[in-house]
Amino acid sequence: MLRVVVKPGKERKVRNFYPNLYRDELEEMPSQAGVAEAVATDGSFVAVGYLDPDSRIPFRAYRFDPGPLDRAFFLARFQRALRRREGMGQSYRLVHGEADGLPGLVVDRFGEVLVLQVRTRGMEALRGAWFPALLEVVSPKGVYERSDVEARRQEGLPERVGVVYGEVPGVLEVEEDGLLFSIPLVLAQKTGFYLDQRENRRLFEGLVRPGERVLDVYSYVGGFALRAARKGAYALAVDKDLEALSVLDRAALRLGFRVDILHGEALEVLKGLEGSFQHILLDPPTLVKRPEEVSPMKRHLVDLLREALRLLAPEGYLWLSTCSYYLKAEDLLEVARRAAADRGMRLRVHALTYQPRDHPWSLHVPESLYLKTLILQEDAL
Repeated sequence: MLRVVVKPGKERKVRNFYPNLYRDELEEMPSQAGVAEAVATDGSFVAVGYLDPDSRIPFRAYRFDPGPLDRAFFLARFQRALRRREGMGQSYRLVHGEADGLPGLVVDRFGEVLVLQVRTRGMEALRGAWFPALLEVVSPKGVYERSDVEARRQEGLPERVGVVYGEVPGVLEVEEDGLLFSIPLVLAQKTGFYLDQRENRRLFEGLVRPGERVLDVYSYVGGFALRAARKGAYALAVDKDLEALSVLDRAALRLGFRVDILHGEALEVLKGLEGSFQHILLDPPTLVKRPEEVSPMKRHLVDLLREALRLLAPEGYLWLSTCSYYLKAEDLLEVARRAAADRGMRLRVHALTYQPRDHPWSLHVPESLYLKTLILQEDAL
């Protein structure tokens, strides 16, 4: 096992279970990559993790007690993750990176199929230990890999997409609360389906009433739109992904629901719409991946909200989500206030929600909180 020495004072954050050590926080480190033990300058133990001198985060801690990163270690991690998802049905996130003690690994479960992403050099190098452990704990029929994200490219790793174990159907069948989505894996965004919006979709369906009008912007495969249609509301779904809209269209036809669709960029579509909607949902993709991108994104969100508020019916609900760690709840509140001021509208905060429990949020890893949804209601006096 390699050995790295942490600069004085920097070991405290790791001992408080934060896994990342940056280059300027290391006093000494070898030039080669591999499993390493981090110690303080007095030689006392700090953590065991993976050292990659060429990574933007050279050391990532996997365990905070002495021991190997072997198959037995990963078996225990996966067993704990599975135990904590008991009662969540057939589709859920099984592994959520650092929050599950597995930096660089994301695993979503869809019945007997797993879809995974490997985002770091460390997890890639340890594949021979953790992958057999994952198969032993879950016993899936097949595993599909979607390791084609920007984080992996930043690590200098090649993309890896395709079946890596067993048999995986070409179309992923995702069932959620009685709704079935048939998503072609080769076209799927992220790991196939936005499981993290599950609780928001349930909350939304409870608010919708028959005869209301719903505008689902950035709809993807229409998780919100189909729930609206099931409640007897009119639903209009907007997305720039034609294939995703095709999945939505087929799902609606199969269920006997009517959902209208519009293909195009969200802001331009909003500018061209007329009429009013009792519910408007804005769930843009992750557009903020670095702190310097926050300000321009906030300006863009103000523009989106300004147009959405123009279409909002009296006492209607406006939903705004962000799946970026760098955009805080306070940022959503700020852009909503700015857009409301531009429209001369009064709004109240109906709710502020976060990601569900299968996407755990660790107190010690701030980056593990990423999904925030602000639900506003028109509140004219």
